[in-house]
Amino acid sequence: MTDTEVVANEAAAQADPAPFIAEVELKSGCGTITVNFDEMNIDMYKMLLIEGAKAVLNSVGMSKKLPGITKLEGADKEKAIEAVRKQAEETLAKLMNGTLSKGRGKSKVSGAVQTEALRLAKLLVKQHIKDSGQKVGAYSAKEITAAAKAVLDANPALVQQAEKNLAERAGDVKGTKGLDLKKLFGAKAESAEVKAKPKTPPKPKAKGEKAPLSAAQAGKVAPRQKPAGATAH
Repeated sequence: MTDTEVVANEAAAQADPAPFIAEVELKSGCGTITVNFDEMNIDMYKMLLIEGAKAVLNSVGMSKKLPGITKLEGADKEKAIEAVRKQAEETLAKLMNGTLSKGRGKSKVSGAVQTEALRLAKLLVKQHIKDSGQKVGAYSAKEITAAAKAVLDANPALVQQAEKNLAERAGDVKGTKGLDLKKLFGAKAESAEVKAKPKTPPKPKAKGEKAPLSAAQAGKVAPRQKPAGATAH
C-alpha cells in the first residue's frame, strides 16, 4: 500500500459519519416528523434515550404482567413484581445484542400473518431438532409451539416471509373466475344432469282461493262433525 493510499484511508476513517436523521411516527395516523439527532442538545439526546428505554422496557411483553399489579398484596405482589423485572431484563438483553424486533408494540400483524409466521417458525424448530440428531416426536406440541414463538420473536424476518407467502397464495387463487369446471369434473360438467333448474316465481293466488295445505296439515285427521239434530246429554 502506498503512502497516498494510507493517507486516504486515514482520512476516510476520520470523516464524519452519516448524520443520524430519523422519521418519527406520530400517533393516530398523524404522519411523521423528521428528527436530526446529531444536532440535538446532548442533555436532550440523553433524555430521549432514557424515555425511549423506559417506553420499550415497560411495553414489550408487559400486556399481561403490569395491569392490576398495584392492587395486589403480599406474596402475590412480590411474585408479580419479579415477573415484571424478569421480562424487563430479557427485553434489555435483546436490546443489547440487537435481537429485539423493530417497531414491536406498534405494528399490527393480522391473525393470518401471525399464524403463517408461527408455522414457518415451527418448521425451523423441527428441522433443527432433526439436524441435531433428535426425534421431533420426543417433544410435545406445546413445547414445539413455545420454542417456535421464541424463534419468531428473535426473527422478525419470518413475519415478512409470512406476508409474502400469503400474498403469493392470494395471487394464485383469484376467485371462481380462475376455475374450470370441465377440468375439475370432466365430461360430467357438461351433462344435463348437473344443470340447475331455473327458478320460477310462485303463481299468484286467485281471489278467494285457499292456500294449499302443508304436509303437516294434510296428515291431520279432520274432527268428527256432530250429526244434525243431535242433543247434548
